[in-house]
Amino acid sequence: MIKKTTYFSVSLLTALALNLSPALFAQEEEDAPKISISFGEEEEIAPTTQAAPAPAPATTAGPADAGAEKETPTKFTEIEELFAIYGWLMVRNNQVHLLEMSDREQLAFRTGVHASLRNRIIENWEERRPAVAELIDERWAPVQERMERERKEQTIKFFAELAKKENVKKTSTGLFYELISEGTGKFPPNGDSVVSAEYTAYLIDGTVIDSTANRGEGGPIPVILPNMVPGVREGLQYVREGGIIHLWVPASLGFSSDAENGIPPDSALMFEFTVHEILATEATPPADQP
Repeated sequence: MIKKTTYFSVSLLTALALNLSPALFAQEEEDAPKISISFGEEEEIAPTTQAAPAPAPATTAGPADAGAEKETPTKFTEIEELFAIYGWLMVRNNQVHLLEMSDREQLAFRTGVHASLRNRIIENWEERRPAVAELIDERWAPVQERMERERKEQTIKFFAELAKKENVKKTSTGLFYELISEGTGKFPPNGDSVVSAEYTAYLIDGTVIDSTANRGEGGPIPVILPNMVPGVREGLQYVREGGIIHLWVPASLGFSSDAENGIPPDSALMFEFTVHEILATEATPPADQP
């Protein structure tokens, strides 16, 4: 459910570095060998594969790669391919690929991963964890700034194009909406209503961030308007029971500069709502309301 909550934005990488307990970070056992950080046999741990799917786009070797020896292609089994995808997803989902590491830094990163997989403990890792957090914050800051700048530029362009569409209306608050089907029942009387609805929520690039279908509800669920972001609370008052409405919510009517459950800060949101019924005019969330 898209609800307005308070959320402190911190990079996932920093959160991992600062908050994981020693037991979770290293899985240390009494007989686990300790190693100092060096480039040895780990340097040859990442053979390329011709059989495994390659979700990431191929890159052209640059000057730093010109003298590198080509790794021997290895044909993976089906299970090994799945592990390759799992490793790829871990890097992509944690956005490690955005840190723009040098070849040597990538090698060091792989060395650490390989040591962990082999149950080796890097000496003095705990004392150096604050330095890891400081490094990742330093590297992540310009990346985040660039992403936020690009997101704002994309949003401005998106809403400028949206304003040209004849069937889309803009309210005084900056909310854009389109009535696909007005419906024939009653309107929600105010922003304190509870409506039964089905919905899908997107980022403006089309990424689905929430939906009743994905929740496994099998149909409409109660939507408690006072718990919703301001744009949804306002927009659902323009559609009757049985109606369908599309909402385009600028960040100022969404989560503003907060990050929320995978939604980047300053993100505009899109919603497709089908309103089935007005359930109540006063919102009293049930005990099991998410």
